Amino acid sequence: MRTILILIKKEFLQVFRNPLLIGILTVAPMVQFIIFPFCADYEIKVLHIAFIDNDHSTISQDLTHTFNASGYFISHGLVENKKEAEKMMKHDKIDILVEFPHDFERSLYNNEPTQIAITANAINTMKAGIGTGYVQNIIGDYLNDFAQNNRPPQAPTKVSINISNVYWYNEQMNYKNLIVPGILVILVTLIGCYVTALNLVREKEIGTIEQVNVTPIRRWQFLLGKMIPFWILGISEFIIGLVIMKLVFGITVQGSIPMLLGCTAIYLLVMLGLGFFISSIADNQLQAMFIVLFLFIVFVLLSGLFTPTEGMPEWAHKINYLNPMSFFMNVIKKVVLKGTEVESLRTEFIVLSVMAVVINTGAVVSYKESSK
Repeated sequence: MRTILILIKKEFLQVFRNPLLIGILTVAPMVQFIIFPFCADYEIKVLHIAFIDNDHSTISQDLTHTFNASGYFISHGLVENKKEAEKMMKHDKIDILVEFPHDFERSLYNNEPTQIAITANAINTMKAGIGTGYVQNIIGDYLNDFAQNNRPPQAPTKVSINISNVYWYNEQMNYKNLIVPGILVILVTLIGCYVTALNLVREKEIGTIEQVNVTPIRRWQFLLGKMIPFWILGISEFIIGLVIMKLVFGITVQGSIPMLLGCTAIYLLVMLGLGFFISSIADNQLQAMFIVLFLFIVFVLLSGLFTPTEGMPEWAHKINYLNPMSFFMNVIKKVVLKGTEVESLRTEFIVLSVMAVVINTGAVVSYKESSK
């Protein structure tokens, strides 16, 4: 035990004597955590729109002005034809084109079927889908009001149905409630895997690892002495992240904080073990960086932060069983947003615990092999 404590002390001294490493471990993650949620916005707040008005009626003009008042659209007014609109969309001047047909107003007053053509620039599918939804909502609300105000007196009264939407666990549908905890997971992953991988590879490059190998220190003692300081730093930064999440973004953890910290501790063991495993098979920091970057991109894309995992193909689901970030992301969502009890997290706890044992065992074995 005394040997491990000496190694932990040595590692902390090495960290605090390196100003650049302190910045990477503390300042950079916190700055990213504060800034990134304001930039990674799921909401589409600005859409450029233009109109082709083949009717030139009062209703089509009134409907055009309705878009200007919505707050989401920047109107580029009327365009003469589809060719001009296509040119504007090709040069990214407009995102959506709305075309009113001939006899649009007459069809509405006569209760005849009519159609409004909506064309969206789908180079960004999310922006096109959400923007089209905005347009349909505005047109639908306007036409509902028109039908109510212009219904003939002799027409039968229709049953009015009001639909109310209730969103559990995120009542305001605020994207920050999802993205902020997700970014915290990403930062913890980087601290646990990236920094530790580079730390041990650096020992190889400068030759100090050879000095350690000729000492009577056992391999598992050496790895524990390396892991525990970064484990403590990772837990500390996660706690600081929870405080920032509350003070800056107003997100309160709905579930048990000790349970969340316990799962974070296990997840950090997984990432630390993965970092040391990578460092044992990499010969230099460049190789370690490329391996970590590759795994990190795969982990993030399959984690469910940006796209729901339910919509992924079957082969992606199978790969995801090997993705520790996916399981920890589920824990964060359930505990922070839903206040889930420990019984509902049994699968995640078991899987992460097994991963921690397997990966750290592999790190010890691979380090023994590489040091021979």
